[in-house]
Amino acid sequence: MTKGYVSLILHSHLPYVRHPEINEAMEERWLFEAINECYIPIIDVYDGLINDGIEFKVTMSITPPLMAMLEDQYLNERYMKYLNKSIELANKEVIRTAEDKNLNGVSKFYVERFEGLKKTYEKYDRRLMNAFRKFDNLGVLEVITCSATHGLLPLLAVNPETVKAQLAIGVEYYKEVMGHAPKGIWLPECAYTYSLDPILKELGIQFFIAESTSVSNASPRPLYSTAAPIATQNGVAAFGRDVEAGHQVWSSFLGYPGDANYREFYRDIGYELPMDYIKDYIVPSGIRIDTGIKYYKITGNTENKEYYVRENALERVKIHADHFAYSRNEQINNLSYYMDKPPIITCPYDTELYGHWWFEGPDFLNEFIRNAADNWTEFELTTPKEYLEMYPVTQCSSPSPASWGESGNFSVWLNGGNDWIYRELHEAAESMIRLANSFDEPTELEKRALAQAARELVLAESSDWPFIIKHNTTVQYAVKRVNTHLERFKELYNCLTKNRLEEKFIKEMEDIDNIFPNIDYTLYRNN
Repeated sequence: MTKGYVSLILHSHLPYVRHPEINEAMEERWLFEAINECYIPIIDVYDGLINDGIEFKVTMSITPPLMAMLEDQYLNERYMKYLNKSIELANKEVIRTAEDKNLNGVSKFYVERFEGLKKTYEKYDRRLMNAFRKFDNLGVLEVITCSATHGLLPLLAVNPETVKAQLAIGVEYYKEVMGHAPKGIWLPECAYTYSLDPILKELGIQFFIAESTSVSNASPRPLYSTAAPIATQNGVAAFGRDVEAGHQVWSSFLGYPGDANYREFYRDIGYELPMDYIKDYIVPSGIRIDTGIKYYKITGNTENKEYYVRENALERVKIHADHFAYSRNEQINNLSYYMDKPPIITCPYDTELYGHWWFEGPDFLNEFIRNAADNWTEFELTTPKEYLEMYPVTQCSSPSPASWGESGNFSVWLNGGNDWIYRELHEAAESMIRLANSFDEPTELEKRALAQAARELVLAESSDWPFIIKHNTTVQYAVKRVNTHLERFKELYNCLTKNRLEEKFIKEMEDIDNIFPNIDYTLYRNN
């Protein structure tokens, strides 16, 4: 008997890191690592479930920048070169570690793993969106959209036109790639504010994923808290993140990924082996970076790490997946006693957790989904869209502004270290609105310049840049990205307003920042 539902939602996002103007751009590796560690392993999980006849439903947001990069010919060629280098290095490691039986076993595991990744990649014609489209068409995966470049929408709302453009561009690009309109959206950083509601309704969005406090603190207070969706004034449903399910995965104290048997993220041969040996597998500048070959397990709070034992890690995966399934079952049993409709436990996570930060994450997903299909569970996996189709009547309540960032507000993306960004973004947005309103009948070259100005603006608006600055990681790169896109925007603005456009100048920008080939600059018009 089905007493309730679990909705597993994976948010797949990376900033747009395409750099044909740079030889061996280090940041492009963010994408290549995610493909190796997250996206292909998860594709293999879905394929394995389908081949075994396991019924399942999963939701994934794939943001427009990530979709664009997965579809990009240049990046796919660069990724294949990266993957072949990984295979070459892994084979060298088998030779180097031949005298150490345990270490040699792990190195052989990496050869098999990388070769398996290549097999899957080629199976889908070196276009991973082919796989996600297939799963979406089969009905086992619902792909939902996001805003154009993951801009933190409440902080851009000074100019309503730019918020609408972020959302509309995201919806339209989804249609181009997926072949149909999206029903749901992942609001960047789960950041909600009241002004988004009518725009989502206008764009045909039926639901969005919200931080737990957006729903639990909604007005009037929801009867079932986050165990059921609520409906905004315009009828858009909000599904609130379940706190208990989140803690079991995310918590630094209680979360599964911290188990001593799982692979240690912070020990990679890229930092440990002699430079003469490793130099051909890192960036040409000689900066030491991850290669993806990591030989140690977490072990414990010690620097003396033990070798990774894959079999032991997979045993822990089964235990943790069993516990997660049992916990959701108990949760649903308890909730269903008090509710007049089956509860839904909404479990949203960053996809990049599963495989990148938590190497065994895709294996965990596989085991949990198989558990959910077993007869002992009293819940089923579903998607927000299907839950709304089954139970369309929801409580009308206004979600509270919030995000899933630290403290549940917007302070990660707006603080003393990164607040300068927004003054620049707001000024550029006002200039973009003026441009859109000023050119009623532009020439073909002016149309291209207007479209490129819109591209540069949305790329500058990515929430990744203030996030990186806040967390003090690749700060120089984040600052440069904001400033570069804004500088290009200003150059385009000046050329358009002073009638000195040159085709060569436009083409150079189009070749570098080529996202959204059909972007509609008229979205910025306010009349």
